[in-house]
Amino acid sequence: PAFEEIITSPISSRIVEVYCKAGDEVDAATPLLRLDLQSAETEMRKLSDEMRMKQVELDRQDASGSTSVSNIEMQIKVKEMEVDRLKAELSNERYLDSLGSGTGDRVREVELAYHTGRLALDQLRQQLEGERRTVNADRRMKELEISIFGNNIREMQRTLDDARIRAPRSATLTYINDQVGQKVAEGERLAIISDLSHFRIKAQAPDSYADRIRVGA
Repeated sequence: PAFEEIITSPISSRIVEVYCKAGDEVDAATPLLRLDLQSAETEMRKLSDEMRMKQVELDRQDASGSTSVSNIEMQIKVKEMEVDRLKAELSNERYLDSLGSGTGDRVREVELAYHTGRLALDQLRQQLEGERRTVNADRRMKELEISIFGNNIREMQRTLDDARIRAPRSATLTYINDQVGQKVAEGERLAIISDLSHFRIKAQAPDSYADRIRVGA
């Protein structure tokens, strides 16, 4: 035949039903035989369940990260108010000290508290940035895991679709494994479809006739 296509098993399985026989004319998408897909379908359901669990984990992680970031942001607001109060208090103590109503010790005490508060505020801001980076990194990692599961599920779905053995095009079925119950390995030949309306002819001729061979002869 000018065209032949070998249909192989995409998974290791066994033949459950056979719908056609060798010599049948088949149209595209005609079911040829059915493989046992129970194990593959169970594996796909398992992958789907695991992906849903990963999504739940991501949602929980988002909620936890949002709470953590919000807590630090609140601490920063409180600390900013405290620093503003200490700044105003320091300004007042310096003014009183300039008038002779205050003491240098009190000024230094408030000044120390003010600088300490500013350092604590800077530390909280750095902690907030670090927490945001951590939350974003954890989210990207979890999204990558979900993406990998999604790709695996799509690949498994394609395998399941291929395992529902159908004719890829209109042709003649020249071979089919019709042994119901037989185990087949991944890649094993299940059927062959051929275009019997056109043929390739293989022939041999002595070298002495080579110069007489022409297209269309």
